[in-house]
Amino acid sequence: MRDKKKDLIPVAAIAVFLIIIIILCAVRLSQRAHGKEDAPETQETLTQETESVEETQGNGEEARAEETESGTETAEDGGPAETASETESAQNRLPSGKQKTENSKPASGARTISGNDPFAAAEGVNKTNEEMLMEMSSYWEQDNLEAVSDLAHLGWFMKMSASIADQNTFYYYGERNAQGQPEGLGIACYADNEYYYGDWVNGRREGVGRWLKFYMYYDDDAVSDRAYTLHMYIGEWAADLPNGEGQEHYDLDMSQAAKHDRYIQNVIGTFKDGMYSGEMYLTTLDWDNRQEEWNGLADEGVWSPFGAATNRREVPICQDAANDDNYLWLTVRDNKEQGIDELMP
Repeated sequence: MRDKKKDLIPVAAIAVFLIIIIILCAVRLSQRAHGKEDAPETQETLTQETESVEETQGNGEEARAEETESGTETAEDGGPAETASETESAQNRLPSGKQKTENSKPASGARTISGNDPFAAAEGVNKTNEEMLMEMSSYWEQDNLEAVSDLAHLGWFMKMSASIADQNTFYYYGERNAQGQPEGLGIACYADNEYYYGDWVNGRREGVGRWLKFYMYYDDDAVSDRAYTLHMYIGEWAADLPNGEGQEHYDLDMSQAAKHDRYIQNVIGTFKDGMYSGEMYLTTLDWDNRQEEWNGLADEGVWSPFGAATNRREVPICQDAANDDNYLWLTVRDNKEQGIDELMP
């Protein structure tokens, strides 16, 4: 009996082993079956992603096509196939914003002019702001603007202007009313090398006066148009702005002008809150020193066109004083708030 039990042990072991093998095979086959069922889902996902990419590429191609069409139109506008009036417009086009020059206020010693610190000499000068303005005022009284310019370019005058925080603050020397406000005749220094000499009422520029802005170019200034040296307005004032009859003027160094550039040199006529408003007479100066005269009509900073706009979206704003068929052109979008932009609020 015991011998029979011993004989059954190997048989049982083999049976258990076979059962384990069968179970493992069943599990493996089940896994393979699940894998085959998952495969189509994976393929479907990849296909959807591919379609998304194709749609994106298609949209990109459509966008590029639109850009190309737009670019073609622009090229046609700016290409050689211009009409005679468009060519004339290109020659007589005014720069946007009259190439306004930006003058930033540097910290003392931080920037140089021709390799020199403009404030270096100011350290040894013990003059008060009032004393400096009193000195400059004497040259204004003599109408000696060359001497005024020489003083404005001295380091201690530049430092005085650079110490002013904003356009609403100024140093003043002159007559005052009972409340201590500027009233009568006086001189003021503003930020960015700006000065005013003339009449005041209740602390504001009112009456007749002259405003000057001197452009100082630092060695690291690669943005400003260095053809500008001086910006001036002389004439009537009210409410702290040019109001009434007056003249705007630029001093220009045409050796610094880019080829084919044109600059407004003078604007004479009526001003309203710093803007051109009325019959205006202009002179322009080209890069080759050719000067021309123009007549125009403005209404609170908007020029009255002499004709319809071109396909460049430009309008003829002033007529040549010597040739009725020649005009000065300006883009439609820039035909607003035309005036002494550095004085307008």
